[in-house]
Amino acid sequence: MLRKGVKIFKFINQRSALDVTHNLGYYKEKPEKDEKEYKGNIIISITASNQYLKAYIAKSKAKSLFQSIVDGNFSKLYPTGYEDYGGCVSDGKIIARILKIETLLNPDKKDPTKKKVQIRFTISEGTGQKTQTGAFKMLGKPTTYVQSYLDPLSMRECALEVISYIQTAEIAGQLIGKPLHTLTNVSYEDEKESGLQNLLSSSNENFQNTMGSVAGLTNENLITLINTVNGEYKKRVKAYKQNTK
Repeated sequence: MLRKGVKIFKFINQRSALDVTHNLGYYKEKPEKDEKEYKGNIIISITASNQYLKAYIAKSKAKSLFQSIVDGNFSKLYPTGYEDYGGCVSDGKIIARILKIETLLNPDKKDPTKKKVQIRFTISEGTGQKTQTGAFKMLGKPTTYVQSYLDPLSMRECALEVISYIQTAEIAGQLIGKPLHTLTNVSYEDEKESGLQNLLSSSNENFQNTMGSVAGLTNENLITLINTVNGEYKKRVKAYKQNTK
C-alpha cells in the first residue's frame, strides 16, 4: 500500500499556503465488470483568507500538466490555462468545483519595462448539478474561492516533485502487484502472486536464504547493504524514467 500521508510539495507566502498531496492508491470496485477502476489522483489544497479548499487532478492529467511545466510548453498546451472540473455531494447538496491554473504577465513594479511572471492557482466552489454522464456542472457564479500565486521557479520545483513522486509510486505499485491503472479480471488474478510477494515464495530459496542472513550482519555490513540496495534502486528508477520519456 502507498502511504497516503505524504506532502509532496508545499508553498507558503504572506497571502496563502498551497499543498500538494495524493490519493494515488484509490480504486473503485466494479464487480459487474470484474474490475477495479483506477481513480487515483493528485490533490491541490489552498488555504487563503481563512478559507480552505481542495481539488483533485486525475493521475494521467497530472502527468501531462506538470510535464508541460518542466518542458516549458504549458502555455502552448493550455493557451487559456488548465481547468479541471469536479464536485461532491455534501449534506444532500451538490457542490461543483473548478480548479484553474494559469500564467499571468504583469508589469514589474521594480522595473515597468519588464514583465513579472506568476502562476495562479484558483479553486472555486458553488452550487452545482450533476449531468447525465455523472459530471458536475456549476450553476451560476462560484460562492467561494481561494487563490495562490507561485513564481516560475517554485512552479517548476512543484512540477518536478509531483512527476518524480508519481513515477516512483508507479514503480512501487508494480512491485506489489497493484499497478496504478484499472485492474481487470480481478477474480481470476491474485494480486499477492503478481508482484514483489511472488519473489518471496518458497521456490526462491536463494532469496529466502539471503533475507534470513540479514539478521546476522554487523552494523557496518548492514549499512553497506542498505547503501547498495538504495544505489541499485536509484539506478532502476532512473532507467524507468528514461524508458518512459
